[in-house]
Amino acid sequence: MKLGDVEQVNVRVSRHPGATLFPLLQDVFGHRVHGVPALWRDTVRRALPPSAAAVVGPLFASRPGWIPDRLALVHDLGTHDMTDLEGELASADPALLAEEVATFYSAGIPTAWRPLVDDPRRFVTAYRQLVGAAWTAFTPLWRDADSLMGRETERIGLAAVTGGLDGLLTSLGGHIRYEEGTLKLPHPCPGHLAELGSRPLVLMPLASGYTAGMYGADRNDALWIAYAVPGLGRITGHRGHPGRSDRKAGPDGLSVVLGPVRAEILRSLPGTPTVSELAHHLQVGVSTVTYHCGQLEAAGLLCRERHGRRVRVLPTDRGSALTQLLSAPAPPAAV
Repeated sequence: MKLGDVEQVNVRVSRHPGATLFPLLQDVFGHRVHGVPALWRDTVRRALPPSAAAVVGPLFASRPGWIPDRLALVHDLGTHDMTDLEGELASADPALLAEEVATFYSAGIPTAWRPLVDDPRRFVTAYRQLVGAAWTAFTPLWRDADSLMGRETERIGLAAVTGGLDGLLTSLGGHIRYEEGTLKLPHPCPGHLAELGSRPLVLMPLASGYTAGMYGADRNDALWIAYAVPGLGRITGHRGHPGRSDRKAGPDGLSVVLGPVRAEILRSLPGTPTVSELAHHLQVGVSTVTYHCGQLEAAGLLCRERHGRRVRVLPTDRGSALTQLLSAPAPPAAV
């Protein structure tokens, strides 16, 4: 996906509940591991109606490749209210959804889509029941993530006004790669547009898992990318318990500029930790820490050295200076 002059891209942020819920359900049903904390996954799983799960579960447990936006819960990219998305599902015509799927998969309907094509009304009813029950169980966790979403919105806004979009786009995680004005998407589908053009780029931080990610490149009104919000470990608690948020003072300048995960990595480096130790401290996956360390190393802020059988992560002089400079609390916004 070619973006053109990245500093001219119209970037928007959406705290989108549907984009957060969909990969969580994929994780619950076992199709993809999105790094959802075990207790969160179990909390949602226990809340699902068995009859609805039996009908809809095979879809979430498979690799659908493509899915209508209404069923992916991202038809309205601008909404922050799950009630709106549930209303869209309620107003959707089951027969038209089945026709849309049958048209896309004209060469052969995948097994996971047969329940929709064979009995559209039953499938959509079960889908609504499943989504409603999952969201009710997840709502307290979504509220706990509000502060992280706010910080990420600040980070995106700062990057947009300071010419830092290149750095921001390289930090979206392993699902999306950015290099010199081009986004490399992991699973291109028929209908994906090759260039951004005049469309806005909508970034949607996800609060469902440490490695969660989705995107849509086939819409004429926007290119949207959903990615794991930095710092999710702060609201999972030390043992992954929901609702045990880290409610320290507001973000410091380092977190605003680098994001909470990378800022916490730099703060931890005086102890010369290993990547595994950092992952344990941050309550995120080793692959996630490895990726962020790689980005910080490329920026000249840290280095890695072998000490016996272990590789330790150390700050560079530049990294130490930046940490010291920006670790004071961020000043309040001017009025």
